[in-house]
Amino acid sequence: MKASTKFCVILALVLGVHMLDAHTKANTESKAPVSEEYLEDNKAWPGMFFSSENVVEEYEYDDAYVLLYDDADANMFNVEIVVDLETYQLCMQSHKTGKHIVGTLVLNDDYSYDGVEVFTFMEEPEFEMADASANI
Repeated sequence: MKASTKFCVILALVLGVHMLDAHTKANTESKAPVSEEYLEDNKAWPGMFFSSENVVEEYEYDDAYVLLYDDADANMFNVEIVVDLETYQLCMQSHKTGKHIVGTLVLNDDYSYDGVEVFTFMEEPEFEMADASANI
């Protein structure tokens, strides 16, 4: 055997053993626990899908307009969402007429205070189309 062939065989063996050792160590090292927390877990957030069909109750509390929202698809159960007067009235009107509104909620910094987030309803054509196709 030539010296260069012997060298290549030894080099291949050494690299193979090294890669096998690295792969084995990578698989046995402990990994950090993965926490499955989502933004939508039982609280409102800006940009979320919103439908007045999921509003269970509307009420006023300490000069705030509150919607009790219940949407199992978003993992939201009895969530109190503080909204501005216009959104509150839109939801009330929606319940009276039976025609629900679909869109998104936007954080309203002008009305938010002392850690209380106040949201405003905005029409979102993408959400309206998705809702229309889901209800066909």
